[in-house]
Amino acid sequence: MTAQRKQYLLIAGGVAALVVIAAIASLLLFDINTFKSDIESAAFDETGLEVRIKGKMGLNFFPFGVSAQDIHIANKGGEIISLEKLRLGVELMPLLKKQVKATSCELVKPLIIIMKDAEGRYNFESADKKSTNWGRKAAVNLNEFKLSKGVLVYLDRKTGEKTDLKDLNLSIKDISIGNVPGVTIKNVSFTGNMDCKEIRKKDLEIDNVKSSITAEKGVFHLNPLTMDIFGAKGEGDATLDKSETDTLYKINVKISKLDFEKFGQSFGIKKVIGGKGNLVAAMTMKEKGGRKLMSSLDGTVSLRGDNLVIYTMDLDKVLSKYETSQEFNLVDLGAFFIAGPLSTFAVRGYRAGDLYNQTRGGEGAIIHFNSNWKIKNGVADAADCALATRHNRVALKGRLDLVRERYDNVIVALLDDKGCAKFKQSISGSFLKPQISALGATESLAGPFSHLYRKVKRFVQGGKCEVIYSGSVQQPPQ
Repeated sequence: MTAQRKQYLLIAGGVAALVVIAAIASLLLFDINTFKSDIESAAFDETGLEVRIKGKMGLNFFPFGVSAQDIHIANKGGEIISLEKLRLGVELMPLLKKQVKATSCELVKPLIIIMKDAEGRYNFESADKKSTNWGRKAAVNLNEFKLSKGVLVYLDRKTGEKTDLKDLNLSIKDISIGNVPGVTIKNVSFTGNMDCKEIRKKDLEIDNVKSSITAEKGVFHLNPLTMDIFGAKGEGDATLDKSETDTLYKINVKISKLDFEKFGQSFGIKKVIGGKGNLVAAMTMKEKGGRKLMSSLDGTVSLRGDNLVIYTMDLDKVLSKYETSQEFNLVDLGAFFIAGPLSTFAVRGYRAGDLYNQTRGGEGAIIHFNSNWKIKNGVADAADCALATRHNRVALKGRLDLVRERYDNVIVALLDDKGCAKFKQSISGSFLKPQISALGATESLAGPFSHLYRKVKRFVQGGKCEVIYSGSVQQPPQ
């Protein structure tokens, strides 16, 4: 290398050093807090939402970016989001030109409140539709987005349902929002991970939810998905598909060794059955116009368990008494016990707390239990639903119309060893006001329908019978 070339390189290096020193000096002297009102105004112009930065703003150098504290976002007077801190990674050179080009974003301890009113409008929707301007100018790309220690509250004003997510963490990468008119969910793609310590919805408790998450062209996948639910470990996957006009939900889950007592508690049923079992479900459902369509519900759901305890009655004594006196109703047992994962629908008209009083207490056992349902267009068909005590077997057949909330020719039978009905009863009509086929007044376990129940007739006559059940639950030894 010639001396002249070395001199040129030294000069160039010196000039570059001076430029860097000047840039650092200008940044050190630069007070980004003077732009608070401009940033808040620009955010409102873009989204129609009120943005207030109550804390300090500052510059970070490793990595380079800006930060802000105590941020609040509201719409129509109601707060939607509050943040303890926002960290935004940006490129240096555009910032010197008073332009912001983000490379990463982190939300620290956000509180997000989503509400849907009685008309189906969300609290983040802007009346003047300014939010539809997002994404018209340029595509958005982020290397990384993080959300840490977040809280999400969802409230449906029409139904009164509330869902709480606590200690929510999200880390996604390679975020891309397409350059098309209007930022819709179909334009977003990313990959990452999420976890949530607690999810609460009425009596349902789900803990330690973890999953990988991907999004592309309006389809979001959670796979593999794990959680703690019903006192057991659950695993599976879930999909949210918004690529078409109607939103499609898919879920596949397997819960091994679930606690029957906690499973019942999640539906508001207190300490009726105890023991362990397995739940397997594969379901799909569509949503249109913000309303979930029960008529689109398809799939299968199965709940199995062995050696369960019944805290409220000795079922063998109750069933042996039934053979001589018919002082209770088989449909009570079928709707409450055998319906299994669908019992929350089947017993809607029953007072679960009356079971203990009506059966006068005691404790019993269910040796084998199976509740297997196939669902098509919102109608659940009992594919294999039965239970066996030490000395008796009871089965349920028929359908539950979840759309119209009605029993469709549901039959509950006390079986002999051939699967024929020694006694049977059928139930029809609405879940709230079911009608029981019978021939005389009896006392009901459930209480409110005692005036509707009737004695049943002996079904097996002359050695001939109709096989009611031929499923997996075997007749116990007599």
